[in-house]
Amino acid sequence: MFFWSSWSRTYRLIYFSALSFLLAGFVFFLWMWLRGVGNVIRWDVLSELVDLPATIRTFTDGLLDYPIRGMVYGVSEQFVASAMTLPGWLAPGMLVGSWAGISLVLAALTRLPRTMYLIGMGAFLLLLAVCRFETLEVPGMPRQAIFLVLAAAFSAVSYYFHAFRSDLFLPIRVAVFAALTGAIMLMLGVVSPVPNPALTVVSYALPGLLAVSIGFCLFIGFEIIAGLVWLTSASRTDDSLAPKISSGRTLGINNLLFVSGLYLFNLVLLWLNNTRAIAWNGFLISPFLIYLVSVSLGVWGFRRLIRQQDVFSFRDAGAPLYAGLALLSTLTIGFAFATANDPLIEVFEDVIVYGHLAMGVVFLIYVAFNFLPFYRAGRPVHLVLYQPKRSPLFVFRAIGLALFLGFVSNSNFFPIKQATAGYYNALGDLYSTTAEPVSAAAFYQLSLGQEYQNHKANYALASLALGQNDLTVAAYFFNQALLKQPSPQAFSGLSSTYQQTNLFFEAVKTLQRGLETFPESGELQNNLGYLYSKTSVADSAYFYFASAANNAKQTDVPKTNLLALFAKNPQVLAADSLLATNTNESAYPSYQANALALKFIARRDTTAAKRPDWLADKTRADERIELNVGQFASLYNAGLLSQNPDTALAGTLRRRADNPLNQAFTDDLLLAWAFADYYRTQLAVALATLEGLMTGSPRNADLRQTLGLLLLEQGLYPKAAQTLELNTDTLSTYYQALALTKAGSLSAARPLWETAAKQDRVLAALKAVLYAERPPADDLEKAFYVTHRPDDSNRGRVWETITNPNLKTVSGAALVDGFLKTRQVFYAQMIVSQMGKPDQLSPFARSVENVSALKIAVAKNNRKAAEAMAKQPFVAAHRADRARLLAEVYTKTSQLTLARAAWDQARQLAPLNAAIATGAANFYRSRKQPEAAYKLALNALTYNPADPELLKTYIRLCLDLSLFDYADDALLQLEFATPRADYQAFLADYQQKIASIEKIKAEFTQ
Repeated sequence: MFFWSSWSRTYRLIYFSALSFLLAGFVFFLWMWLRGVGNVIRWDVLSELVDLPATIRTFTDGLLDYPIRGMVYGVSEQFVASAMTLPGWLAPGMLVGSWAGISLVLAALTRLPRTMYLIGMGAFLLLLAVCRFETLEVPGMPRQAIFLVLAAAFSAVSYYFHAFRSDLFLPIRVAVFAALTGAIMLMLGVVSPVPNPALTVVSYALPGLLAVSIGFCLFIGFEIIAGLVWLTSASRTDDSLAPKISSGRTLGINNLLFVSGLYLFNLVLLWLNNTRAIAWNGFLISPFLIYLVSVSLGVWGFRRLIRQQDVFSFRDAGAPLYAGLALLSTLTIGFAFATANDPLIEVFEDVIVYGHLAMGVVFLIYVAFNFLPFYRAGRPVHLVLYQPKRSPLFVFRAIGLALFLGFVSNSNFFPIKQATAGYYNALGDLYSTTAEPVSAAAFYQLSLGQEYQNHKANYALASLALGQNDLTVAAYFFNQALLKQPSPQAFSGLSSTYQQTNLFFEAVKTLQRGLETFPESGELQNNLGYLYSKTSVADSAYFYFASAANNAKQTDVPKTNLLALFAKNPQVLAADSLLATNTNESAYPSYQANALALKFIARRDTTAAKRPDWLADKTRADERIELNVGQFASLYNAGLLSQNPDTALAGTLRRRADNPLNQAFTDDLLLAWAFADYYRTQLAVALATLEGLMTGSPRNADLRQTLGLLLLEQGLYPKAAQTLELNTDTLSTYYQALALTKAGSLSAARPLWETAAKQDRVLAALKAVLYAERPPADDLEKAFYVTHRPDDSNRGRVWETITNPNLKTVSGAALVDGFLKTRQVFYAQMIVSQMGKPDQLSPFARSVENVSALKIAVAKNNRKAAEAMAKQPFVAAHRADRARLLAEVYTKTSQLTLARAAWDQARQLAPLNAAIATGAANFYRSRKQPEAAYKLALNALTYNPADPELLKTYIRLCLDLSLFDYADDALLQLEFATPRADYQAFLADYQQKIASIEKIKAEFTQ
């Protein structure tokens, strides 16, 4: 097998390098062949935001639930076929391979006999002329000067080696030609002003490369038959070329004819298939596999030919000549695949089929005519295959060439038209790459003039039309691209143009046709599911998305769409709840956005939401880069859903919102940031952000309702009512009525209750009970009355009739507060003792009961009981109260270190709560920290402007800090916020404090 192992090291190195280049050419050929149109058309992903109304947060007061409704975002995605673009490495890579092939061929030509040398160099100079180097527009050189200079340089060096230094070894000749060729390529690439010199040279050189490739394909057309001759005539014990096997018999002429007949029959079927006489694509061996096998067999077959005819040295000329020509031919066919130039690909199909069929049949006749007696005698025909006694090989080659031309003529010379079309396509690609669409379109039109059905030109013209937003023309050319060589990308492009012109059903039909042709195309399945998802046919959308998830290369896209389908169609989830599970299996941003959205919609997945995985990728997490749709949606949804404090997420949302590149998403990012800050108890910042968003927003009514409910949850009832009063919808009116009711302003709330109750029987019943229009009938009405009518001293009797333990416990807390306010601790204890048992209660009701018990312990100044009670379970809504009550008992019992920690915790959890702000500010004031106390009171006062105790604390702090004007303003507010007797008592203290301050000032100035 390794016949070259006896050569010198330098010769072996050159031959090994040549074969390595050829092997790399095979890899390039196969990879480009397998990728098909995917070499130049990529599947892009077009993402679309989907608005999904959802309950983004729910809180409760134990009697009623308060859902905060808003919008989460899902992402629907479809595949979009791109315009045709050549990879940037293709032309330089083609030049490097051609450089190696030309260097080998030129080095080999110099060792050929004179006639062969002259013919070979003439062909090479013709190839140089065809390359049209004048298109490189080298400054200062006439149009034909480049060709003349190159022809002179190569001819001089070649003739010198051939005529004067034929003794030089092959490695030296290859090195010289490689250096010369490489230097010329580099120089032209540097001095040429054209945008893409490499692609320019390759595109204009294509006719010459095509001629070389066709000639080489014809030359190796009989190599498979020659290989079969070796297989059937080599002795099984012949150790020269065949492996040793026990028998000495040959397989003989009959086996040759049978196997060759099968091979030639396959070629006949390929010919009939190419002429559309049959359609047996799945049952035939591809012509390109036949080509690769022929090239591989030719490595040994050409050696046998050279050795037996003994015309020139295989080592010095034959080996590099064959390797160079094989490399050039393989690269040219690979280039046709790499550019998806289907007319050129069909040319090579025809050349391979016609050439192998013609040469194969003729060569089989040649073998039978010259060596039939040798076969019958069992002689090793392969040893003398190219030494015929009756008729020389070149005669049969000429007959084979004539037969090949007959095949071409029989097809009306259509391969020539296709070759011309392929050449124009290559020039169209050149000018498309160099951003000259007018010239590109002209060449593509010339290509269609030669072969109007070719996919390459039609698709390219459709892409150019889309670039000019001419959808009608684009649709026409996409349709043309589907006539002969359809592709999933062309079906997708046509469907997309129909979508953009609102021809929905035509778009659906196009994709259905595409799936009939390409049933395993996951991209078409996804796009058809995408269209169905916009209709009520959710089951069809699910089917196609699920199929696409198994077939598409980018499986994350259909999986993303499945989650979006579930989120948009809750009835699908209702039919199969398992569909909403296992939604954390992809780090794809759009997928994670939909998984988070589904948590809002389904409410079945109770696992904590996590930060989007793409934020851990340093490249994608670069905050200077614009967010794509999937990243935005996942970040936004995470901000709304991550109810655990997440400082990093909040910071990311803020910085992304500040980035001008994300201007389209700014308001939504700020909303998510507000919620993220809310969850981490940065309440003032969160509420201020929401207030700012309401200004000028088209969704200001929705944002105002959201803000009002968050204020309601924080117990800032007057501020909540004030925020909601600008909304006119019934739901906001109901929430405003509740806020005023909780604030104790029943008279102000009454008209609001009447408005809200007009269309709702439940609200009408609550209103009637609240205003004593009738006695409460059920447990909810009783608990509502007991909670919100503290002026009724007999409400305890109503409370005793409540049977629901949760409602009895929650409403009993209002009774406990009333008794503790009047210092009737015993009665408060009695109420707690009649509340529900812990195992009967919901978590919220049990937490309410624990808060009430803790209040009683604090009222008794019983620190140990309070500490024990504080260890009981508390829901998040009551943790701030727990910390405040502990702080109060620690303060009363002089446990100042513990008190400070408890006050700090309380104000961190609820910094705007009036009771907490008042208590903490007074504590800090007592500890000689008036500045911290003042800041805390001021922040809380913004949302509690009428709280008497907070106002008093603020006034005292203003006096401590000599902010007398602020103190006077707050004093005026206090006059309207507190009973007159209370105000007069505080006024006396205030005036006394002012007098004391004035006295100290006077003494200081004396």
